[in-house]
Amino acid sequence: MLVAGWFFGFGLQTTLFPGVITFTLGESPERLGIAQAALTGPMMLLLPFAGVLAERKDRRGIIFYFYIFAGLAAATLAGLLLADQLSYWVMVSFALMIGVAGGFVMPARDSAINPVVRISARTRHGGIELQRAVVMASAVQFGAQIAGMAVGYFAAYTGPGALFMLQGVGLLIGGFSAAFLPRLGSKRHMSTAHPLQDLRDGVSAVFRSPVLMPMTVIMIALGILVVGGAFLVLIPLLIREAYGGGFREIASLMVCFWVGAFIANVALAVFRQIEKPGRAMILAQGVTVLSTGAFALPLPFWSLYVLVFVWGLGAGVAISLSRAVVQEQAPPDKLARVMSVYQLGLFGGMPAGAILMGFMIGALGPQWSALVPMIGLGLVLVVISLTTPILSVRRGQIHPAALPGNEVRDAETD
Repeated sequence: MLVAGWFFGFGLQTTLFPGVITFTLGESPERLGIAQAALTGPMMLLLPFAGVLAERKDRRGIIFYFYIFAGLAAATLAGLLLADQLSYWVMVSFALMIGVAGGFVMPARDSAINPVVRISARTRHGGIELQRAVVMASAVQFGAQIAGMAVGYFAAYTGPGALFMLQGVGLLIGGFSAAFLPRLGSKRHMSTAHPLQDLRDGVSAVFRSPVLMPMTVIMIALGILVVGGAFLVLIPLLIREAYGGGFREIASLMVCFWVGAFIANVALAVFRQIEKPGRAMILAQGVTVLSTGAFALPLPFWSLYVLVFVWGLGAGVAISLSRAVVQEQAPPDKLARVMSVYQLGLFGGMPAGAILMGFMIGALGPQWSALVPMIGLGLVLVVISLTTPILSVRRGQIHPAALPGNEVRDAETD
């Protein structure tokens, strides 16, 4: 319920927000990039501190209050739209509020998976493996996003105001479900270190790890080149400039993408777990490289559905496996901080990517600009594969190079 409530609203927002900026207001590529950056800019500033907060405070409370905050922000925007008070800066203000909520919610919600798995192992229902739990949570995420994007298709008929109100309702339902989470442990009574010291320890844990560091670098590249650049800015403008489309086209394309991601996660959950998730993740990201580059071709519109579906299959595998690798490789006492730094790679890169892609499209057009994420991400993947042990990471095992002293020998023996 918690995951579904947030990502149903996120799915709606993925269609409605760029649709209002691009189709209703008819703003320029540069202003679309700035508006999309406002959605993720606050996360860049808040995520590291939110990770420390999630370890020191009650995660249930953090999730509850910021879900409610985001739900009220969406409901307020809906009221302004229904009252015909729409403006570019109203949309930017809404984006900033959602970005603040997301910055606090993400580390608290994602770091809750690991202790929930441990708690479930002590119940009469038995336990579940962490990789499978992450895959199942991802499947719920993708399913909820697909439902939200599918509902966004009807903005062409109802207008965006009523659907932003629906987003607010979904967020409020998700927030109230936080009351039913189990009691999750925290460092409230254990840690005497200054919060900034905890933050430095989390950053250090990521960049000293031969596995967590390249995973975070890949997330930075995805944030700048793919999510911020291609997904948030390139696709809406390509629909408008090259195909003359609107809300229905952007909603249906987004649904195709996330249907592919959902199917990939169902397959991961049903079939045998992948023993070398790092290698599979790199191969899946290669699908993203090829897919984003294909947008530069003069394709008929129907073929875009096939393209984004295949892209979604690769992205679904990559998202789930990368989360599972980070959860398994992170030190248990620094999990929320490591997750926040890892997510910062993605969400810290998105604002810069959105702004840069907006100006690039303004200068080159959407099709030529599609070559930038293809070339950039491809180079990053090649360098990471050749210079780090990411391809040899095995499921459920800490990589020996990440362990100090005699633990390396013990791990190799195991």
